[in-house]
Amino acid sequence: MNDLPAQTYERAIGLLRRAATTHGFVASPAFDHYAVIWGRDALISSLGALHLDEPDLTAAVAATLDTLAGAASPLGRLPAVVAPARGEWDFAESGAVDVPAWFVIVADAYLAATGDVERVMTWWPVARRAISWLDHQDVTGSGLISAAPSTDWMDAALTRSGRTLHLNVLYAWSVAALERIGRRLGDAIGRDPDAIAHAVNRWFWPDPAVDAGSLYAHGFAHDATRIAYWEAASVGRRSYVSHIVHAAFVDRCDVLANLLAIRAGVASPERAALVLSVVEEAADPFPTRTLLEPVEPGDGTAMLVSVAEASIPTRWRNRPGRYHNGAAWPYIGGFHVEALARVAGGDAARPLLEQLAVANALDDWSFPEWIDAEGRPAGAQLQTWNAATYVLGYRAVHGL
Repeated sequence: MNDLPAQTYERAIGLLRRAATTHGFVASPAFDHYAVIWGRDALISSLGALHLDEPDLTAAVAATLDTLAGAASPLGRLPAVVAPARGEWDFAESGAVDVPAWFVIVADAYLAATGDVERVMTWWPVARRAISWLDHQDVTGSGLISAAPSTDWMDAALTRSGRTLHLNVLYAWSVAALERIGRRLGDAIGRDPDAIAHAVNRWFWPDPAVDAGSLYAHGFAHDATRIAYWEAASVGRRSYVSHIVHAAFVDRCDVLANLLAIRAGVASPERAALVLSVVEEAADPFPTRTLLEPVEPGDGTAMLVSVAEASIPTRWRNRPGRYHNGAAWPYIGGFHVEALARVAGGDAARPLLEQLAVANALDDWSFPEWIDAEGRPAGAQLQTWNAATYVLGYRAVHGL
């Protein structure tokens, strides 16, 4: 019997405890730059921690939400990072459009796990403003939000911009979460999260039977949009497009965004099965690579911003097969295992879980930030979100 997955599960819980502070979860206790409250990292870490029903970890989730809420802008924007000891916070060089969505998602998960209505009431005004802030990012009138490059977890020189699958899946998920919180608090806001999910499916899964003009409420579409949509439409499609910028439907498989579409309930069971069939190849050398194929310089998509790449420190550069550009990120692997277990069952996901356990156990359970195309761990060690999503995957496989 392979006991590595169970050993890694216990190590993951230990890492969550090590990363828990009175202000919330740090991104990594092993690297000074990450030993503060990075919004998205801390919130994703909170999702895994809530599944454990451990009082100390649940307290760290609440502290994470308190810390981020305390630095929210009056309009509802949430910070990318908070350094409580220094009294500093930052909205990031390009912004952090995903953090408000993750905040609401985790507040909803906290309420579901604890039933602590009184505590959640303290976050409710921030959660409402966070969704309002996201609503105002719909600059195209398509019902989807748009964003500048580097405004989600891919915050270096490999970018997606315009309407991105990643951010719009989180948008749909967070609006559904806000509705659930509101109903529980007796303050339902009458939003329709299904309409956002529908828009995601219509725009990011181009269908040759659909006219692009019908995607707009007003029925008008520029000719360039119609042509680009038609060119992206394929009867044999197996994954969502990555992003839509101006009149370009960039048809790369953003692996995490596709997995989150399953986790958020945006993908139908049929589409979820198709996505899982195509991202299966992203588990080599370890679960799970960011992209099926890395972006090469000058590939025509403009995803790799060469002037930014030149100014970024070496550790965060995006050569093919490294960092965001096709490297394996074990935290994505956790979402991959969980999605596969949800769709195909625990037995089907067990081999992937075992592979992910090996990834996190590299260099004596270093829980590495990422693993390059040759299978070498890189980046910072002891990544808290690796531990959290490993917990999610492990528990999904074992039906816990």
